[in-house]
Amino acid sequence: MAEQFDLSTSPGAGQRLVFALLGAGQLILSTIAFQRGGFAYGLAVLAGGIAAFCAAAFFVHRLHRRFVWLGPEGVTVEEGLFGRQTLAWVEVEKVSLSPAATVFHAETGEDIVLHNAVNQPSDIAPFLARVRALVDEYELNG
Repeated sequence: MAEQFDLSTSPGAGQRLVFALLGAGQLILSTIAFQRGGFAYGLAVLAGGIAAFCAAAFFVHRLHRRFVWLGPEGVTVEEGLFGRQTLAWVEVEKVSLSPAATVFHAETGEDIVLHNAVNQPSDIAPFLARVRALVDEYELNG
């Protein structure tokens, strides 16, 4: 059975600033809409702004999502909105392990690279321990 590891990253300071500005701008626009257009128009602008804000938050959350599954058949990495890569252990010829970047090198030239994993101290230690165990088990030159 495959083990799942959550190596998701957090949004940076720039993205947090954009969200703060988006929220403040939405608040100002809805206030102006309430004052000039009346209750119904202001409520519609407020609802549209809240919907846009929630959609943007969901989008950014999905962009920073990174799940890794390690199982007896191989490794699968799901990153971002639609990115999914899978390598079977028989295809992997070498694994480079470090907290900053973990790389699965395949015989076909395809590589799976996990950058910035060091920013997730809660899940990175069990992940690296499990990868080391699998590298030893499958005798990959890690």
